[in-house]
Amino acid sequence: MMIRNLSTLFLALTTLACATTDEGASKPAAAPTMEEMNEAMMRAATPGAQHKALDAFVGTWNAKLTIWMEPGQPPMETTGSMVNAWKYDGRYLDQQFEGDFMGMPFKGTAMWGFDVAAGKYIGFWYDSGSTGMATFSGPIPKDGKTFVSQMAMTDLVTGQPNSGESVVTIDSPTQHTMTMYENRGGQKTKTMTIVYTRK
Repeated sequence: MMIRNLSTLFLALTTLACATTDEGASKPAAAPTMEEMNEAMMRAATPGAQHKALDAFVGTWNAKLTIWMEPGQPPMETTGSMVNAWKYDGRYLDQQFEGDFMGMPFKGTAMWGFDVAAGKYIGFWYDSGSTGMATFSGPIPKDGKTFVSQMAMTDLVTGQPNSGESVVTIDSPTQHTMTMYENRGGQKTKTMTIVYTRK
């Protein structure tokens, strides 16, 4: 695993490290030294303040969901629970959701973390109601409590790539809210709100 990570890191560093001449042509810069690669690998592997910010979500939560299936129609409401716990010594926040959807049991899994090398939050979501996954990424929140992520998923009807946005706001130490928007016909449309209350 270490060898694979090292070779991946080496490839990334040598690909990105290039210099531009006065003529506008690019040429490879000097390859990073072993010491530079080791320092970069250690930096990328070490959890920091952005990981610590996700401590606010650790624990067991009651969930109240409001879901808009169609614009202009009354929303559907349901409940569930979420258990969030750290994995790999504070590197990734594992999220396990259980509830029901249209009278059927429903389970979902998310993984959330901060990619030190990329400088952004990243994650993914998959559930028992689909065979696909959604990925998301977003910047460090300026206010320290509003996490905005751009999402990528597959449109269930067309089978084409689609996008969305997830906004997670820390309301208090005992509550946070997630609001999801999807691209529907070129319009940013609110499709779901989940209010999480700490058990």
